Amino acid sequence: MYKAELDHIISTNSLPKSLMFYGDDFLCSFYLKKVSQIIGEKENILKFYHDEYNYESAKNFISQPSLFGDINTLIIKSSKKIPKKELDSFIQICKKIPNSFFLFYFEGEDNIAKDITKSFSKKNSANFVRFFKPNLNEAITILKNRAKKIELDIDPFALQHLYFIQNEDISLSVNELHKLKILNKKIEIKDIDEHVYSLGIVGIDELINELLSKKDIQKTLQNLVESALHDEIKIINALQSYIVQLLMFHIYIKIHGKYDTKEILGYNLPPFLVKQRASMSIKIKLQTYLDMLKHLSYAEYVLKKSQNLEKSSFLHSTLIKLQTFL
Repeated sequence: MYKAELDHIISTNSLPKSLMFYGDDFLCSFYLKKVSQIIGEKENILKFYHDEYNYESAKNFISQPSLFGDINTLIIKSSKKIPKKELDSFIQICKKIPNSFFLFYFEGEDNIAKDITKSFSKKNSANFVRFFKPNLNEAITILKNRAKKIELDIDPFALQHLYFIQNEDISLSVNELHKLKILNKKIEIKDIDEHVYSLGIVGIDELINELLSKKDIQKTLQNLVESALHDEIKIINALQSYIVQLLMFHIYIKIHGKYDTKEILGYNLPPFLVKQRASMSIKIKLQTYLDMLKHLSYAEYVLKKSQNLEKSSFLHSTLIKLQTFL
């Protein structure tokens, strides 16, 4: 199932006895915590993270019946595939014992996760949920809600700016919201530039602008990779997102003869960014957009699947090739 189905299950108080999460890291962590709290996080809970996992200890914990109605919740978070027999035993135990629940957060590759989901069938009072990266509207809404929760007054443009310079990473953006709280003031764009960049966050906008302007990207790319804040796949994903936005601007302008950021993206951008993207978008031909997105999709596939690959060099050659389309 997907996020909307999980939200419905939560709202109708019909959670399965065993539940598996995989996909987007932020949403997996968010819903793992949310579901565990609903089940009864303050009661009996046993957590195994990565190499802490021990089958016998986990099995003994959820096998305990309760004389007083206490809830036993087993939480396992792992990037490694747990043997099917062990997962199946947890699921069967939880199905039989009313007070036992099992939550499994798998951080490994999606193709492995799909195989694991076969154990989490509805007939065994189990289910699984796959989370995709939130779209821009969903991400901004999440950040707005988090800012409201911690009572941080932040300008909407500043919130969007923070999200973009964090390479559209919600977890990093949320961390920065908490840090900005100590300023004890309304946060503007200038505060983001002054305080977030000073913490060592490297924006990707400069690389994108150099790339699409057919300038030398080597120095900027090297700084991004060495910062350890943007790996090769994240850089590819950021480029894909930016190019799709430009394509949306291009199509809207062709149809309407003008641009309206709210209608194009679903939210507003600072005026200088709107003008920049509109101007750049119309210079690129539709076939070029298609060629660039195909090229980046293939590069993403290679980066995710290849075991013995010098990723930094591959990324550099990919971006040089991308410039030849322009």
